[in-house]
Amino acid sequence: MKKLKRIVVGLDIFTESNNVLKRALMVAKRNKAELFIVCAIPAPWMAIPSYFGGKEISVDTKGIKKKIDKKLKVLNRDANVPYTVVVKEGSVDDILLYESKLLKADMLMLEGNGKDKGKKNFLGTTAEKVAHQSHLPVLLVKNSVKEPYQNILAPTDFNMQSKQSILFAKNIFTDAKIKAIHTYEAFYASGIYTADSYTLEGLDLQQYNKAVRTSAQNDLKKFIKDLDIKKGGIIDGEFNNKEAMLKYINNGSFDLVVIGSRGTAGFKALLGSVASSILRGSSTDVLVYVP
Repeated sequence: MKKLKRIVVGLDIFTESNNVLKRALMVAKRNKAELFIVCAIPAPWMAIPSYFGGKEISVDTKGIKKKIDKKLKVLNRDANVPYTVVVKEGSVDDILLYESKLLKADMLMLEGNGKDKGKKNFLGTTAEKVAHQSHLPVLLVKNSVKEPYQNILAPTDFNMQSKQSILFAKNIFTDAKIKAIHTYEAFYASGIYTADSYTLEGLDLQQYNKAVRTSAQNDLKKFIKDLDIKKGGIIDGEFNNKEAMLKYINNGSFDLVVIGSRGTAGFKALLGSVASSILRGSSTDVLVYVP
C-alpha cells in the first residue's frame, strides 16, 4: 500500500472551526506527510472591471495567507509538520480538485458539517461535490478533534473497492480498531408479489431470509479473515438498507466511517446509493476511498 506523503487540506476562512487543520496535522505527523493548505476564495460578485471606470474590488490573498500562516504556527507548535499555504480566487471545488492533481497529493481533507451543527444534512455543498468528483481519497472532518481515530466502521458489500478502502484506513490509522458491517434486505413479500402468478410456491420466506443471513455471515467471516481485522457484523436492513445503516452509524460510538468509491468517470464519481447516503447523513467523519 502506497505511503501517505502529501495531503491537500481545503480550508474555509469563513468558518471559525480549526477541526480540519487539527485533524490534518495529526494525520500528517503520524504518517510523516507534508501538508498543502489550500484556501479558495470565491471571486467577489460585485467586482467591477476597471474599463467601466469603477474601482476593481480584489481579494487580499497575501493578507489571508498571513492570517492562515499565523494560525498554523500556533496549531503546529508541537507537531512541527512541514506545510505550504496556497490562496487562490475562483470556484472552491474546482481549485481544490485542480491543486490536488497539480501537487500530486495522496489524500484530500476538508471540513463538512458535523453533528455539533445541529443539522439533518451533515455535509456542505462544496464538500459533497469534492467527495463525488475527486480522483483521490477524501477525508471529511465533521466533528471536533481530540485524539487519533479509535473506532472505525467500514460498511461493505464485499467488493474490491470496499477491501481497498479498509486496507487504506489500516495503513494510515494504524492504532484504530476497524469493524466491517454488512446490511442485507429482507425478502419483500407483500402486495403483488404474493398474489396469483407472482406467488413463489413452496418457498418458506422465513427460511429464505435465514438462508440470506447465513450466506452474508459466511461472506463476512471470509472478508474479515482476508483483511485481518478483528470485528464484523450483519444488519437486517429490512426494506431500507440506507436507513438501517445510517441508524447504526449515528447510534454507535464510531469516530470514522470508511466507504469505497469505484473511481471517477468524467466529472462524476461512481459512489453507490448507500455510500452517498452515508456521505450526506453520517454524523461521524467520513473517509471516501477512491482507487
